Amino acid sequence: MHITGTPIWCDARRRRDICFVSSADRLSRAGHGQLIGTPLTLALLGTKGEGDLAVPVRQRFTLGTLRLELIPSGRGLGAAALFVDLGGRCTLYAGAVRTTRGGIGDPAEVRSCEALVVHAPYGDERHVFPKLPDVIAQTVAWATAELAADRRPVLFCDSALDGLELAVVLAGHGLAIAAARPIREAAMRVNDRTPLPPISTPGKEPRVVIWLDGDHGSLVKALAGKRFSTALASGRAIDGATGYDAGFVWASAADRKGLLAWIASANARDVFVTGPCADAIAAALGPRARVVGPPRQMALFAP
Repeated sequence: MHITGTPIWCDARRRRDICFVSSADRLSRAGHGQLIGTPLTLALLGTKGEGDLAVPVRQRFTLGTLRLELIPSGRGLGAAALFVDLGGRCTLYAGAVRTTRGGIGDPAEVRSCEALVVHAPYGDERHVFPKLPDVIAQTVAWATAELAADRRPVLFCDSALDGLELAVVLAGHGLAIAAARPIREAAMRVNDRTPLPPISTPGKEPRVVIWLDGDHGSLVKALAGKRFSTALASGRAIDGATGYDAGFVWASAADRKGLLAWIASANARDVFVTGPCADAIAAALGPRARVVGPPRQMALFAP
């Protein structure tokens, strides 16, 4: 996504001279000339800081004649939206947003703008999420009960960024945490910037284990000989948790109602929506909204 009238690209997959990163799970380094992001996001990406621009949230700054500000997006550790003032014309690039409290960091903030770009991983009619504090309480209760039954509770998450939130929140409730290597490495990258709880490798001590959902195979090896139970901790659990012992709707982004309310508060004339549920959100917003995404294959003939 390119903000016209500026040299700034946002969450770009290909190399760009200047690229804003909304959250650490949105891209790899990809050889960009200069990255703009919060200090935590850039640390999570493993950048060395040479030429990059690390900006705390709510601290206004300039880039040439542009006036910019990073504001919390609620997506996870270090995540932010980019507000750009081009001399009276304002654009807000948000990435994914989460409007509820309970996770890491502040919920998504908003600024009035003329153009808004937002990512919609959720947004269908069925996406009605429970309150995050309630989900956290259910997760803690389940994990505590599994440990009492001499089983290792394993929580599968969607990314290392999500895994860090699970680790920090559950440790705050007194649970000892072990995690997959990508989550441990992410924690090490930011440990000198923000206090994180100890996160160990799965071993003899009974701990809550946090694992990436795309890597079930290595879990069996890590917990060889140990009794364990599994749960999906993701917004995807709203559709059920087939293949797991339990499921918790621990969503990293807003549900349909929360996202639409957040978009409305921006008072944007034009709204550009990306992501799996972009069509559903754009349809709810009407003519001012447009879906932005990769080319789609269309049928030549009607069925």
